[in-house]
Amino acid sequence: MTTGNPVMSDSEWMAAFRQRAVSRRVPISGILELTSRCNLKCVHCYLGPQEEQRKKRDLEMSTEQALGVIDQVVASGCLYLVITGGDPMVRKDFPQVYRYAREKGLIVTVFCDGILVNDRIVRLFQELPPFNVDISVYGATAETYEAVTRIKGSFPRFLRGIERLAEGGVPFSLKTVLMTVNRHELEGMRQIAADRGVKFRVDSAIFPCLPTQDHEPLDLRVEPEEAVELELSDADHLQQWVDYADARKGAPAEEHLYNCGAGVTNFYVDPLGYASPCLMTTNYRYPLAERGFAGLWADELVQLRSKKPRDGYTCNSCEVKVACTGCPAFNYQENGHEDIKSEYVCETTRHRYAAIEAARGGKAAAVARRMARRRAVRGQSAGTT
Repeated sequence: MTTGNPVMSDSEWMAAFRQRAVSRRVPISGILELTSRCNLKCVHCYLGPQEEQRKKRDLEMSTEQALGVIDQVVASGCLYLVITGGDPMVRKDFPQVYRYAREKGLIVTVFCDGILVNDRIVRLFQELPPFNVDISVYGATAETYEAVTRIKGSFPRFLRGIERLAEGGVPFSLKTVLMTVNRHELEGMRQIAADRGVKFRVDSAIFPCLPTQDHEPLDLRVEPEEAVELELSDADHLQQWVDYADARKGAPAEEHLYNCGAGVTNFYVDPLGYASPCLMTTNYRYPLAERGFAGLWADELVQLRSKKPRDGYTCNSCEVKVACTGCPAFNYQENGHEDIKSEYVCETTRHRYAAIEAARGGKAAAVARRMARRRAVRGQSAGTT
């Protein structure tokens, strides 16, 4: 028997669901940063020196406060929650907070470095499976990995952590931040993921230190053309960009500064109990203790949506914006102004758009191979492996 109504595919249903959430401004997706403390001291970290983060330990939300935040966001309609840090497993109450979020019905992703994953954590994840455990990898050898983390012995501990997850059947994926100090091991990092049958992604975005506005991490950026060659030498990733660009081709220019999900469906709560529209909008930060999440969501967290750029801001009408990963919050972190673009992001976007255009018509694999060859030649001329 048929009702005469077409059955939606999963992707169609999800698109419709998200559109309803946007139209009703429901905070369905959020990030809860339990701590800025970490077991590593990565050279590129935007959170600042760990010595400074440890001084804030007594200011972090208590377990009860963190659980209270979960109650509040669930009551407001949250469905997806990322629990992150630092490394959230630095906190002894991580299992309690994670369990509470899952038992509240949230679909939880955990961001971590994998090093603190022990048998107890694996058993917890087996009992209450996460949507994903998203793990950062910084090199394919101990030499490179530990040059980034600045912690001796961290690489074998990372490998043990992901092996525990793999053996326990816990869903996880790997990601890396592309830097001058690890770019030569990108393929090796991809292989670590491939050997375990998990997804891998790469990002060339590096930001200044948020607390101090120190720009030293930007010295680790890979030159835009090479960054795109490395990023898109994977044919599947390049095809994803082609599909993404095709889906958004012809979209009208926006008049407002922020055109993402920040303050519409997305939110962020920091370790000290302050809420922001997203992780990067640190200049919009409000204490939950004063008005609660619902009050802030109704008022303060939506205010950035009405902001308009100054005259001369070209990003909203840019012909290659479908290939851009930048945003006003990134601009602010880099140069102190939301409506002054990052030249690095802009140049990277132009190279990425050129690759997307070249890959149209089912040519992603050929373009990816060409990029890989160019990268190999570049590496040989630079004396890298």
